[in-house]
This record gives sequence, C-alpha cells and structure tokens, in this order.
Amino acid sequence: MSFEVEILEEKKNLLIDRIELKVRIDRMSGGTPNRLEIKKKISALKTSNETLTIIKNIQTHFGATQDIAKVYIYDNVEELQYFEPFHIQVRNLPKDKRENIYKLKKKKENYKHLFDYK
Repeated sequence: MSFEVEILEEKKNLLIDRIELKVRIDRMSGGTPNRLEIKKKISALKTSNETLTIIKNIQTHFGATQDIAKVYIYDNVEELQYFEPFHIQVRNLPKDKRENIYKLKKKKENYKHLFDYK
C-alpha cells in the first residue's frame, strides 16, 4: 500500500516533553494504512525513535482518499508510560504482541516486557 504523509501542524509540548503532530495521510488506493506503517513513515520523517512514537487517533471519512491523524513523539519512555493510557500503548503494537499482552493480562501475569521500550 502506498501512501504519503504530510505534517500539517507541529507543536512542542514542553510540559509533557513531547512533540505533538497533526498529519495528513494521502492514500492512493485501498483503505486506511496500518498504524505500524504510519509510525515507520513518521519516525523516518522526523528521525525519531519508532517505539516512542504514538498514533493517538486517525480520523477517516467515507469515500475520501485522505485521513487526519494525531501523533505524539515522546523523548523518553517514562513520560510515554505515564501520559498514554494502556489501550493506546497496546494499540500501537503489532497484532501478535497485542494478543499476547491481553492473554497475559487476563491471567494476571506480567506483560510489561512485551512493550519493548528502549
């Protein structure tokens, strides 16, 4: 799937120590791209760590070829874990890790090692 990412707004939030982006995703055909693909493009564009990049939400419109996404790029893991809810952190992981985390959480076992924050 081919798509282009254009940064519409960029703001440095000094209090939370993160960069907040509003991006437009122009897709040539097909549906909305996967969050992981979007994270890769944005982290390459901003030369940031992919694991510290969070796609907060993606707004899609039926029949449109573009989407608007809210993206946060954190400087450190502690801030990310403190400010981002659990379900948003899990949503930004590959599908197999998501399933494993939910299985371990349901069994009340340790799952934090699956987040791979570096």
